[in-house]
Amino acid sequence: MSFSGQVRVSTRDIDLMSRHHYWEKAVNQYVIHIDCPVSSGSPLEAELRHSHGDIINVNYIEANRHSVQRSRIDIDEDSRDGFFVCLMTKGNGYSYQGINCASHMPGDMVIYDTAKPYGHGFPENMGMYVLDVPRSIAERELGVVDGLIKVDRTLQCGTSSTSAIFKLLESNPVSHHAFQLKAEEVMHHIQVLSGLHGAKFNQKNRHLLFFKCKALIEQHLTSPDLNAEMISKQLSVSCRQIARAFAAHGMTMSRYVWQSRLHKSREDILNLDNLSITDIAYKWGFNHSSHFSRAYKQYFNESPHLTRQQKRQNLV
Repeated sequence: MSFSGQVRVSTRDIDLMSRHHYWEKAVNQYVIHIDCPVSSGSPLEAELRHSHGDIINVNYIEANRHSVQRSRIDIDEDSRDGFFVCLMTKGNGYSYQGINCASHMPGDMVIYDTAKPYGHGFPENMGMYVLDVPRSIAERELGVVDGLIKVDRTLQCGTSSTSAIFKLLESNPVSHHAFQLKAEEVMHHIQVLSGLHGAKFNQKNRHLLFFKCKALIEQHLTSPDLNAEMISKQLSVSCRQIARAFAAHGMTMSRYVWQSRLHKSREDILNLDNLSITDIAYKWGFNHSSHFSRAYKQYFNESPHLTRQQKRQNLV
């Protein structure tokens, strides 16, 4: 895992006449080659926090009113090639690429190909995560993004994934391995969100179906009726198509559901002391506590009671 730590760049101590040039140079170095047109309003106040990894680069930008554009000339001068996943934390803005334009607020996600001209506008103070995903990883995990895509924060089941992404990004990894795990979890939640918006993605049907299934599974994970038949009815596809979609990713749907429920159960065991382990098992679709305990121990190599006991000991 190649990890360079965090780089922090700010215009705060730069004289007013030099700020735009300084900011463009910093963004060009750590993020991508862009132009930041000079505004007739207040001087640019901006800060960039950049962390580099071999899965994704994480950038967090805070600034006052400004705009950004990436032209064909910028693209020709910059060999970096990937997709940006942008998540606003404060303020509002708009993004455009080709004929597609989207406004976005905190909680919305915008995805676009950096090899095509694009622009952003921010009419007020803003904060935004910009995740730089290499093309090979983005196309493998998300498919081919055809134009700018907005995933709205109000989509059903989207809120939990968006909140999980923010929580992961705001945590501070203490090691190379921790940073890699965080990046992998972030990509998982982006997959879920993009699956909810899958109709706009130009990708092979089986690849698209896999992510749409994952999104619906997460939405219905507590339902005792969750099975391939339920998913097939909601997506109007056959159970065989679903099985093939999961097989293409090296798993079965039932195995994926089983693992997801175990992970959710572990989160509750660690965080919800007011719920008994039996109640947690029932909440996540395990109808027999003894079966849940065996499955949990088989997967995590420890009993659910030991997980809760160790958590309590760590708090002492």
